[in-house]
Amino acid sequence: MVTPGSGAGRVRWYAPSFPHRHRSSHQGDTPMLHRPALDLRPVLLTALLLAFAASGTVAQPVTVCMPAFFMDALADLEDQHGDLRLVGIDDDLDPNVCDGLIAGYRGVEQYLTADSKLRWIQSNSAGVEGFLEIPDLRDSDIVLTNAKIIQGPEIADHAFALLLNFTRNIKAFNAQMPQGWNTDRALPMIELRGKTALVIGLGGIGTQIAQRAAAFGMTVLGVDPKDIPIHRDVAYVGKPDELDDLLPRADVVFSSVPHTPATEGLFGARQFELMKQDVYFINISRGKVVDTDALVAALESGKVRAAGLDVTDPEPLPTGHPLWTMSNVTITPHLATISDRLEERRTRLLRDNITRFATGRPLRNVVDKQVGY
Repeated sequence: MVTPGSGAGRVRWYAPSFPHRHRSSHQGDTPMLHRPALDLRPVLLTALLLAFAASGTVAQPVTVCMPAFFMDALADLEDQHGDLRLVGIDDDLDPNVCDGLIAGYRGVEQYLTADSKLRWIQSNSAGVEGFLEIPDLRDSDIVLTNAKIIQGPEIADHAFALLLNFTRNIKAFNAQMPQGWNTDRALPMIELRGKTALVIGLGGIGTQIAQRAAAFGMTVLGVDPKDIPIHRDVAYVGKPDELDDLLPRADVVFSSVPHTPATEGLFGARQFELMKQDVYFINISRGKVVDTDALVAALESGKVRAAGLDVTDPEPLPTGHPLWTMSNVTITPHLATISDRLEERRTRLLRDNITRFATGRPLRNVVDKQVGY
C-alpha cells in the first residue's frame, strides 16, 4: 500500500477550551472574580513539533514526475495539496527526486536506481506488459497502475467499427465507389440481433464491448479468470478452462485479454478449428495473443469469415505479409484507444490518482504485477 509522506507529519492543532475557575463569596450580588486561564497552546504546539521532528515524521513534499504536456492541466493540484510538487520530465531531471511517475515503459529503468524513492508508476496505457518485462520493477514494492478504465469506451467502439465493416460490407462497398451508384447490391448483409458474441477478457474494455453487444440484441457470453459479479449484459461468464466449450457457440469472437504468459498464443490452430464456420474474429487487445499463421490459415479456409485487427504479431506486419492483401481482413495500426475525449478522461484519472497518492488513499486501477493485469 502506498503511504506518501504528504500530510503524515502535518500538525493541525485545535485549542482546547479551559474552563475558568470561579471564586464564590456567597455575598449577595458581589461579582464573581475570574482567574485568567493559563494559555498552554504555545507550549503544547512546541512540544508536538519537537516530537514530530524527533520521530522523523515532519511532512515532506511528494514529487510526481510527468511528461511536460500534462503540467498545465494538473498544475492547480499543487495549490490544493501543499505538500505536492509536480515536475515535468526533461533531460535535466534527476530521476531520484520522483516519488511518483506518469510515463510509458520506455526509459523507466533510469528511475529504478539504488537511490530511488519511487513508490508509484501510472501507465499511460491499459496494457502493462512492457513494464513487467523489467525485473527490478516487477519484483519491487512499487505500485503500478494502468489506464484500463479510461480506454474502454473508445476501444469498444473501435471493435464494433471493425465488426460492422464486415457485417454491413462497408469495405466491399467502399471498393466499388468508382462504379458510382451501380454497385453490386447482392453483397450479404448480416444482422447482429440474435447472434452470439463471445467476449474473452471482461475487464475495463471487455465489459464495454459486452455492453455494446447487448445493445445490438446479441446474446453475450464471457470468459475471465476472475469471479465476475452478475452482469446484466452478459448471459454467462466461464473460466479460461471453458474456452474450448464456448468457442463453438459464438458468431463473433472478441479478444480483449491482456498479454501475459498465460494468454500468449491463446488463439491457435485448435481454437480457430473449434469456432463456428463463418465466425467473425475481432482482436483489439495484443497481437501476441494470436498465432498469426493459424489465423491466416483459418481465413484462407473460410473457417473465419473475416477478421478485424487493431493489433498484430509482429507489429507492424512486414511488407508482403498475406494479411495485408486479404479482402476479408481490416487492419488498423494499433490506434483503437484514440478519441476526441481520451485526454479529458486521462486527465480526470490522473487528477484522481495524484490526489489519492498525495493524501495516502488507495489508488485506482492497481495492477497485480505477478498476474500481469
